[in-house]
Formats: sequence, C-alpha cells, structure tokens
Amino acid sequence: MLIALWLRMSSTRALRGGRTQVLVVGAGPVGLLAAIRLRKQGIDVRVIEQQTELRARTFPVVLHPRSLRLLGDLGLAAALFWRGRPVTRLAVYTDHERRAVLDLSKATGVGAGILTLPQDVLRRALNNALEELGVAIEWNTRLAVLAQDERSVWGRLVQHEPNHRAAGGRLNVESFDADYVLGADGYESTVREALGIQLVDHGALSSYVFFDGVTPRSGREAQLALSDEFANAVYPLQDGMARFTFQMNRCLDRATDIHLLRDLVKSRLPWFGSEIDESPWSGVAEFRRALAERFGHGRVWLAGEAAHLTGPLGVQSLNVGLDEANELALHVAEAIRHPASQGFGHDYDLKRSQQWRQLLGLEEQATPSTRSPDWARRYLSRLIACLPASEADLDDLLEQLRVTPKSGRPDALAGA
Repeated sequence: MLIALWLRMSSTRALRGGRTQVLVVGAGPVGLLAAIRLRKQGIDVRVIEQQTELRARTFPVVLHPRSLRLLGDLGLAAALFWRGRPVTRLAVYTDHERRAVLDLSKATGVGAGILTLPQDVLRRALNNALEELGVAIEWNTRLAVLAQDERSVWGRLVQHEPNHRAAGGRLNVESFDADYVLGADGYESTVREALGIQLVDHGALSSYVFFDGVTPRSGREAQLALSDEFANAVYPLQDGMARFTFQMNRCLDRATDIHLLRDLVKSRLPWFGSEIDESPWSGVAEFRRALAERFGHGRVWLAGEAAHLTGPLGVQSLNVGLDEANELALHVAEAIRHPASQGFGHDYDLKRSQQWRQLLGLEEQATPSTRSPDWARRYLSRLIACLPASEADLDDLLEQLRVTPKSGRPDALAGA
C-alpha cells in the first residue's frame, strides 16, 4: 500500500538522493548489454532487477548474426560458443514441400550463421562481463517512482531484503538521481508505465507448444515450416538435442509429452520422420504482437520487450532488443559527454518504430518481384516475422528468396 501511494503521489525534487549517470532497469540480456556498453564508454551505471537472482529454467535462445557481431565487438562471443550450437542453414517448407535452403549470414570474426544456446549461459556471460567492469546487479529492487525534467531523472527504488518477500516483509527505500534511465524491464515494464506509454496490440494472442527432443537429426540446419494455419520451427541445440516449436490454434487437451511431439512432427513436419528418442522438457506459452506508441521521451528510453513483442520463431524481439540496447547506450554516452549536442531521441524513436512496424507486418518490409516464386509471394508477410535475422542480414535472406527488400536500412552496428 505504501508503494502504491508513492506511485500516485506527485514527485518532487526532494526525492533525489543517490547519484548515478545511468540507471538501467532490468537485468535480462538487453539490460545487461546496455550496461556493459555504457561502462565501456566510461559511464557510471546502476542495474536493478526486481526478480531474485535464482531463476527457473530458461528457454534456449537463438542469437542472430548481427547479435553475434555485437557480442564479438564487446569481447563476449568466445564465452558463448562452448555451450552453443552453430547453425548455418535454414530450410523453408510450405505446405509440406521443401522450397528453399537459405545460407545464414556470416558473423565475421566469430563464425558462420546463428548460434543456439541456453539463455542462462548468455546471461551469465553478460553478468560476468559487467562484474569485471565493476558493476553488480541489485537484485530484488524495483522502481517505485520516476520523474524527469530537462536536466535529469529522479525517483525512488524499493528493495526487498532476502527472505522478506512476503506481505509485511522488510523494505529498504532509497532515492536516486540520474542523467538517463533505460527501461529494459520486459512486457510488464514499470518504466513504460511511468512514462504513460501504451503497448498497442496488433493481432490476437497465439499459443505455442515447445519441446526439447533428443534426435540424431539435430545437425546444423534449422527448419521453418509454414501452412495456412500454422507456423512451426526446429532449431538444433547441443548434445544431440533440438528445440521444436509448434503454433497452436486452440488450447491443448492432452499432455505435452513425447507422444504429442511425435504426433505433431508426423502431421506438421512429415519429412523429419519419427527419429525422436525422448523429450526431457516441454512447455506451453502465449505470445502477442505489440508495439509501444513510442520508444521513450526526454531522458527515459525503452529497449527490448519493454517496447515490442512478437512471436517466438524468429527470436526477433530479443535480438533486435540487443541492438537497441547497444545503440541507446552509445547515444546516451555521447549525450552525457556532450550535453550541448543535439538530442538523439526523435531520430531513434522514428527509426525503431519504423523497423518494428515492418517486422510486425504493419508496413511494407519487402515486395515480391517478377522472379519471386509463388509460395514466397503467398507467405511473405509471415516469413519476415519468422526469419532469424534483422537489418541487412534480413535483407540478405529475402534476396535469397528472390524478394526485394525495402531500401535504406543501415547495414552496420550503430557506433560500433
């Protein structure tokens, strides 16, 4: 109740206390990467996370070539490959026919294609790098008050002491004062809420069922299968495993076990065969397509799923979020070093909003040409959301499909 009162009350300059140049809200991969880039730019940073350090099982992630180049630039790629599985090709099927095999873009100096790995491995690598730069994550700490003017951002933070998360538990409250705040705090973003920015849905919820399957066919080729009703994917993992993802149009009425996996493979991926020995893990989740009305305002900006949501097959929300974190950190560092320089906000918001309107199919991303096969024309808008790439790498995949990408997108890391 006390926190609710703070959230409603009028923030004043009297709330100011502990000083930092940038407060990063959220300690997922996007927030951690932003903090690392800021520290490498010589900027003082704090990272808060309202969850505890102990986490439940995390999904495997697919790192795009662009993300691998970025992580390599930060000196982090080598720490990931020992637990990762390089994937060099993507086979595209529509209506049970193999239509194309796409060569995934090379990440120069790192390796070819994309990389699949457990998300906790990515988080640990980022966390270790941040600790080496002198920054420790402040767990169990949430943003309670946020206000800004033309000079700075300020507010209050609430920390739950260990073993005091229950109602009536002990809380530590402190004020903060910062030059900028970066919100990388996910779908239920307190930063986005404090800014009064709406997350606008674009389409209905979609349900997906996931399986980790043991199969001798894991290889280095990912597979994407589209039909009029469903989108499905298989991504190789390490240790003879593969991640199977199936879009569902209704609630499941049976257990998500090896028998369901084999039935879905038989009906959705019949070319794969029944070579699945066991399924040590499965899960069901809902995803929505949504975009924030804007990516921030003044000295407070959003990155990752605080600003956008999409389906899981192309893993675009995470990977583009990493790129956003990197670009925001570079912009913020430059603004702190040169406070009289022209603000970056308008151009950044315009660029990212347009990018996501294209990825979500709200604006044209590419157009079929006279050379485009009929199946690519038919499934183009859905294909774009399912391809593991963005920016110039996505253009390359579209060109392999003989589709003309929209011109004018940058093909290099901003400021890297």
